[in-house]
Amino acid sequence: MQMDYSLGNLIMDFVLVAASIWMVIEVRGIGGIIGTSMTRIVIGAIILGFAHLVATIGINVLHLDGQLNNFIHRLIVLAGFVMLVAGFRKMAEIKR
Repeated sequence: MQMDYSLGNLIMDFVLVAASIWMVIEVRGIGGIIGTSMTRIVIGAIILGFAHLVATIGINVLHLDGQLNNFIHRLIVLAGFVMLVAGFRKMAEIKR
């Protein structure tokens, strides 16, 4: 018997996006290099949460081909990681 996890996945996708919004709320008000770094990192987290939501919608709503959906998901995840790296690089300026 195979279980359908699509509703659970959709709920978890929204939880991930909500968690990233919570990060935005917590990061507000931090200034300087740390604040700028954390903002970039949080943007990366938002993009990563959004990537999962897009993947779920791609399969269940848009009925995209599995390979195309996976490729789109990976492109969005790559953008998220680029923002994370940008945040960490900005933070490294403190050592200079």
